[in-house]
Amino acid sequence: MTETQEKRIPWAFTPAGVAALTVLFSVPAKVLSERLIDPDLWWHLKTGAIIAGTHAIPHRDVFSYSVPGKSWVVQEWGAELILRGIQNAFGLWGVFFWRAFMLLLVYALVARLLVRRMGSGIGTWVLLALVAYGGASNWTERPNLFSFVLFVVTLDLVDRRDKARIWWFVPIAAVWANLHGMVVIGVGLVALVAIAESLKAGLRKPGADGAWARRLWLVAGAGLLGTFINPRGPGLLVHSYRLVRIVGSLVTEWASPSFHDLTSIIFLALLLFTIAVLAIKREEIDLTDLALALAFTVLALQAARNLALAAIVLGYVAAGSTRAAGAGLRGDRSEPSRVRGAPSVAIGMLGLAVAIGALSIHVARNVPRNDTPGGIVDREYPVATLATLDKPGTRVFTVDFWAGYLIDQSWPNVHVYQDTRDDMYGTNQTRRYARAIAGLPGWQQTLDGSCTTHVAIRPNRDPLAEDLRASPDWQVARENTVAIVFVRRVPASGCERFPIPS
Repeated sequence: MTETQEKRIPWAFTPAGVAALTVLFSVPAKVLSERLIDPDLWWHLKTGAIIAGTHAIPHRDVFSYSVPGKSWVVQEWGAELILRGIQNAFGLWGVFFWRAFMLLLVYALVARLLVRRMGSGIGTWVLLALVAYGGASNWTERPNLFSFVLFVVTLDLVDRRDKARIWWFVPIAAVWANLHGMVVIGVGLVALVAIAESLKAGLRKPGADGAWARRLWLVAGAGLLGTFINPRGPGLLVHSYRLVRIVGSLVTEWASPSFHDLTSIIFLALLLFTIAVLAIKREEIDLTDLALALAFTVLALQAARNLALAAIVLGYVAAGSTRAAGAGLRGDRSEPSRVRGAPSVAIGMLGLAVAIGALSIHVARNVPRNDTPGGIVDREYPVATLATLDKPGTRVFTVDFWAGYLIDQSWPNVHVYQDTRDDMYGTNQTRRYARAIAGLPGWQQTLDGSCTTHVAIRPNRDPLAEDLRASPDWQVARENTVAIVFVRRVPASGCERFPIPS
């Protein structure tokens, strides 16, 4: 077959094209079949509503009764405004589809990077699948999705080695600092590459460019200054450091991955593949690629919340070394697949139709039927039960996973003891909450001392439920298999100013 005949075959119908479209569109298909579940989403939405309504960013807590008025750093105010705007315009459907769009955008940008480094053959899309699903545990409807997009854009700027275009990172960092605290990783990425490129220049490695290294140092410094353009100024970085110290030992997503769930196993496969590619390539390993792989592997092993970013970097490094390793993953369009005329087009069309059909059926079977809380919110939230607490003066000790939802739906009628803002509550308060919900000694003092009026917990998972059943001070107001609500019989001593809501 001639080259002209080759060009008549649409790329989408080649094996590589079918694989590409299947992998890319499987990402939104996966999240469109999952309900809204992230516990942080809800207080982000309510904070966005407060900012929009008052034209001011809160500096003190207004949602909890255990630490009323405590200093609170709202570092993601820009993202919260955007999310609230989306919700106001499109309801919870807007947030639902925003999550899918952002993740499709992230991995489309990653795909462009991989294609640039290793071509557009089937191997590229297998690698993209590992990259995407190696970070799937981080696919939540939170401001960190803005960070994912901006991180890939930054990696793209670094990869292009364009001494003029790299300056775009400075305004990106300034915007990023008002969307999400992960901007520090963006600055760190540029600085890490600057270090590696400087070492290459100093050691006179092949491809070293001292001018490029110096430019990266300037951009990293300017980007760091750009992050100061936020309501907290340099204090944002201090807060980010403090946040990591507090939540590192308290929050599951900040713990090391267990490698028992599928996402972690896929990430491990990607890591092993990257190591293998670097080990068997004939050329000397590029210091920049090595530095990136080591740094982001360490980040991933330290905290599961870093898996998605680390997977992107490992995929980027592996793509740059695959050709040299001769792993058979090349196959870009400059060297087309071995298609044989019309029958291959027909097979490609059939394969694409099957892939799209399967993804569509999966979404149609699982997509929420409406955007009411009962229809679009994950079933781990006892929506109907929590709605019964929406009465003025309610002070509820509840699962922190549910507390954010109560904040969005029922504040200011309802105030919570603790939600998922552990950095705001601090280590001591968070441990008091954990001890109380576990029914450990001191739970009575925690509930009485805070003048709690209601407790909403899980009957089969939270030991506090049995202690409250046995206590003469509390009675069951509502119970089902998901949640049990207790209400005080009479106010605790000294809490008469907080009468039991009728």
